[in-house]
Amino acid sequence: MIKVRDLSFRFRGSERYALRDVNLDIAPGEFVVITGPSGCGKSTLALALGGYLFRQYAGEAAGTVLVDGVDTRTAETYDVAEIVGLVQQNPEAQFCTLTVADEVAFGLENRCLPGEEIIQRMNWALSIAGAQYLRDRPLATLSGGEKQKVAIAAMMAAKPQVLIFDEPTSNLDPPATAEVFAVIEHIRQKADITVIVIEHKTGYLRPFNPCFLLMEDGRIVGEGVPSVPLISSDSPQGTQGNSGELEGTLVSVRDLTFAYDGMPVLNGVTLDLAAGQFVAVMGDNGSGKTTLLRCLLGLLRPTTGQVMVLGHDTRHMLVSALARQVGLVFQNPDHQLFADSVWAEATFALRNFDLLDAASETRVKSLLEQCGLLPYRDVHPYRLSYGEKRRLNLVSVLSHDPRLVLLDEVLIGQDPRNAAFIMDLLQAQTRRGSTVVSVTHDPETTSRYADRVIFLNSGRVVVDAPTRSAFAQLAEMGYDDYLPDLPLR
Repeated sequence: MIKVRDLSFRFRGSERYALRDVNLDIAPGEFVVITGPSGCGKSTLALALGGYLFRQYAGEAAGTVLVDGVDTRTAETYDVAEIVGLVQQNPEAQFCTLTVADEVAFGLENRCLPGEEIIQRMNWALSIAGAQYLRDRPLATLSGGEKQKVAIAAMMAAKPQVLIFDEPTSNLDPPATAEVFAVIEHIRQKADITVIVIEHKTGYLRPFNPCFLLMEDGRIVGEGVPSVPLISSDSPQGTQGNSGELEGTLVSVRDLTFAYDGMPVLNGVTLDLAAGQFVAVMGDNGSGKTTLLRCLLGLLRPTTGQVMVLGHDTRHMLVSALARQVGLVFQNPDHQLFADSVWAEATFALRNFDLLDAASETRVKSLLEQCGLLPYRDVHPYRLSYGEKRRLNLVSVLSHDPRLVLLDEVLIGQDPRNAAFIMDLLQAQTRRGSTVVSVTHDPETTSRYADRVIFLNSGRVVVDAPTRSAFAQLAEMGYDDYLPDLPLR
């Protein structure tokens, strides 16, 4: 089904090859998982298989890419699209319409299929992706996880011979992650579809016995189940501090309620956050986690209740003033990239706050070096991989040493080593006296690093306790998908 020979590709303006001498054979109906470090070329390979790389990106290419006999280097993109469906890492990058129903039907309408067949395929695809309840929703109102489900449904509706998923569950909670992978395997078996999944969460996929391929530095370097743990064995454990009787309180939330167009998202949230804490916020997609972060920065004002941050009521404080002491990393890295180079982006906040000096430049250079981004100092941020963009977002936020750091799924797109590095970097920030609040779906890193877990369900806090106690409570409540596989030390 897929035959790749001596494929190399270098983006225009880059000295480094994104792909180097890639050779690959995949049979019809095979299930292949490609894993490897962030920035190693996995997504670029996916774009090559779908034909997009050679039509939408300027660069130097060599080698052959054949999918069902079609050369993706020379064929028109729409011809390749009849064979290959690609679900990208960022679902918003492939949306073309405004509503869920229109998005899933879009490709089918372009194929001029009969109306009845379009409706039938749309219902089937939404059902497969577990997204029937979203059918009549505007895309702009969906959570990150819900958008990913719609992107998957839109590709499945076309019923291609090859389905490529570029980290399809990066924004999904653990139950939805397991469900989507099970659905992908079910479809592959039932329809005899060739499936390629680019993924760091290999533990979810091992029960399906796929072929694992490891990429490094633009090459396929091995085959077999990866053995790299999610976090390094010497990663520090959170202090497991007591979440009650807090000293040095930075944030005080009382009876917070927030609603979108009259629909409650947060319901009576009350909590205090102390200086130096590392707090994990967990819960299913749509439970209110992102909304809570935005309320803490004042981007959203309470419908009722009060949010006090550093002694300021967010209802009466300019976000621009609060942002000097509060940094937020958005769920989608593209939503906070503003500059034309990595260096300009990393120093963007410092320039805005008139804080750029020799000492801060030294700090930014050190952060970029630690994040593996200093060699890309003069590169445009949009040329970075998804994981590299996330690390750049983090550098930009940490550059001015905020007292409160808010993170919305900062580990998305990170390989295990980079995930461990980021968590180490954030824990070092807590030792500087900052409070870190991290929205996450990752119980393993939470068990190692977080002092405290806040778990939301339908906008309400159902668990708020030191990490060990919180996981015990989640186990009693039946939230098994949120429990770490690694033992709590």
